[in-house]
Amino acid sequence: MSSIFKDRVSHERIIEKYFSDPAKTIEMEPGDILLNQDELNERLFYVKSGKVGGFLPDKGLNEAVFEAGPGSFVGVYSYFSDDSKSYARVVAVEDSVINYFDDDPFDLPGDEVLGFMTYLFDIVVKELRHRQLYAGNMAHERQETLQKLIQSEKMATLGQVAAGLAHELNNSIGSMTSNLGQLQEKIGDYLDSHEEKEVVSLFRQGIEEGQKLSSADARKGRAELEKLDFVNKGTAKTLSRAGITKKALKSAVGSDPLKAQRIAEFWELGYLIHDMQIAANHATHVIQSVKSAGVQTKRWTKNADVNKTVEEALAILRSMTKDVLVKQMLSDTLPTTEACTGEIIQVWINLIKNAVESLINSDTENPEVTVKSRAASRNRVKVSVIDNGPGIPKDLYERVFQPNFTTKIRGMSFGLGLGLTIVQRIVDEHNGEIKLFSKPGQTKFDVYLPIITD
Repeated sequence: MSSIFKDRVSHERIIEKYFSDPAKTIEMEPGDILLNQDELNERLFYVKSGKVGGFLPDKGLNEAVFEAGPGSFVGVYSYFSDDSKSYARVVAVEDSVINYFDDDPFDLPGDEVLGFMTYLFDIVVKELRHRQLYAGNMAHERQETLQKLIQSEKMATLGQVAAGLAHELNNSIGSMTSNLGQLQEKIGDYLDSHEEKEVVSLFRQGIEEGQKLSSADARKGRAELEKLDFVNKGTAKTLSRAGITKKALKSAVGSDPLKAQRIAEFWELGYLIHDMQIAANHATHVIQSVKSAGVQTKRWTKNADVNKTVEEALAILRSMTKDVLVKQMLSDTLPTTEACTGEIIQVWINLIKNAVESLINSDTENPEVTVKSRAASRNRVKVSVIDNGPGIPKDLYERVFQPNFTTKIRGMSFGLGLGLTIVQRIVDEHNGEIKLFSKPGQTKFDVYLPIITD
């Protein structure tokens, strides 16, 4: 037997001997057809360079059912089949150079037939394996595409329903916002003509600032105010939330100890109006977001204060978080950025709401939610929402962001409907990133937002 086939057939020497004839070389441009479907074929093609793809026009498939790049063989089926017909249309995908062998292998010299046929058998096996892998990958991609399409249709239907609800709610929210403004104005006019400036000043402070102090700082101030003999416990509690000091209160009250109660009552009234305005503004943002679902143009704000969006979210959730210790650790030097503030507030509302519900549903002892902010780098800010609940199993990390995904573990729900899906969408639209870390006793969502100043 010739040395070319001794022990093991050499791929390089087979190609050199049988697939390198310049007279049997085809140069192709993208779109050129190598074989038509059902075309008689008695050639075995070798792709020297470039890429060709096989399509099934009779099935209406415009996507390749196989691809062959450098070093691959084409026409294997028709070359070896009884009818010698190509089952696919083979088209150049890019500039390609094709060499072919069109002789009858049994006409080769006797000492070459066995080696060449062994090599051809290897070709058949490898091509079958390659096309099975390709078919499997294509099936997987088609399944992913189908799932995305189904999800897209679901979200489109949900968007239509939500847009209808938004339209119905819009008039109610507008009326509430307008009436709040009139209420604030009428109360302010009344106080200007009937109350002293200290009372009016605290009322306006409540409207403009709300409760600025943390619960811990308010408790310290309350203890000091309760030392005054003309301040009862309820009044001291309210005034401590307003941030008024013992010295400032004594100066404001003067010789009228009953003024302390009036100051507390009207500050609280201003504070309630402040929180109602925040809730109404956020509701307006939510409605605008729903109505513009699928539309690229949204109301973005330059120099958006991320800390302020966190504070507004907490104000909206105040009644829900009353049984949970909420800690704010917000950086005083956090850079501003360009963002859609209404949607960013939705992010914090959903994350904090999920954390609180997790703690309540799992009966966590000493439930606690911490919200932190800081500059993560020169280009990003980071906000973390952390709870001390039971944790989320690692195999559910990705699934909790899927629409309508819920699962019960130890009596509590993960996923909570569309909340985390909305969070993911908003963060993606801001070119941000969200990360989940969880273990028993701690769950943390880290949200990174890019710093955009131009």
